[in-house]
Amino acid sequence: MSTGIFITGTDTGVGKTHVTALILAELRRRGVRAAAFKPIACGIGGRRDAEIYAAIMNHEQPLDVINPVYLRHPLAPSVAAKIERKRIDLGLILRVYRQLAAEYEVVLVEGAGGLMVPIRDDYFVGDLAKKLKLPVLVVARLGLGTINHSLLTMRAARSMRLDVRGIVLNDTVGGRRTLAARTNIKAVPELCATPLLSVVPHGRNGGQAACKICERLLQQTV
Repeated sequence: MSTGIFITGTDTGVGKTHVTALILAELRRRGVRAAAFKPIACGIGGRRDAEIYAAIMNHEQPLDVINPVYLRHPLAPSVAAKIERKRIDLGLILRVYRQLAAEYEVVLVEGAGGLMVPIRDDYFVGDLAKKLKLPVLVVARLGLGTINHSLLTMRAARSMRLDVRGIVLNDTVGGRRTLAARTNIKAVPELCATPLLSVVPHGRNGGQAACKICERLLQQTV
C-alpha cells in the first residue's frame, strides 16, 4: 500500500468515518503501523470521529494531531471559519500530515464532506487531496440517488486529476435488499468506470468488507 490514501464521500453522512475506522482497524489487526488523520472537523460530531480513530490507535497520538483543525459549527469549513472568525491553517495541516507519514506505514486521511466542499473560498477538499499527493477512495451510499452523486464526484475528481483507486458502497440504512441497492452494486462502478472495492453492510459487522478493501488496495500497489 502507498503511504496514504485520501477518503472522500459523495456527500455528507455517507459513512466516511465508519469506513475509515473499519480499514484502520483491519490494517492494525494485520500488524501494519497505520494511522487515521482528520485534518478538519466541523461540529462536535466531527471531533468525535477523531476520538474514534484515537481509540483504535490506542491513543498513540494526541487528539489535536489526529484532528489539528476543529471548528465548532457543523458547516462547510469555509463557512464555519468565517462565523468563528478563524482562518484555516493549511500549513499546519501539511506539517501534521508529514509528521504522521514519517511515523506510520499508512495514513488514512478523511476529508470533510465531498471533494467540492470549500475549505476556503477558493480552495476545496479535492485541492487538499491533490496537495497531499494522495490517491482517493470514494465512499458512496448504497441506496437510491447514489448514481448521480457518484458520477458527479467522479467528474470532479477527474477534472482535478485525482487518482481514484475505487468506490466503496456503504449501506447506511439497512436497505441492501432493495431494488435500487441491488442494481447500484453493478451500475455505479460501470457508469463511473471505477472499481467497486466492497459493499459495507449496515451496522457494526463490517470486518469482511474491510478485509476486502484492504486486499484490493494492497493489490493496486504491488
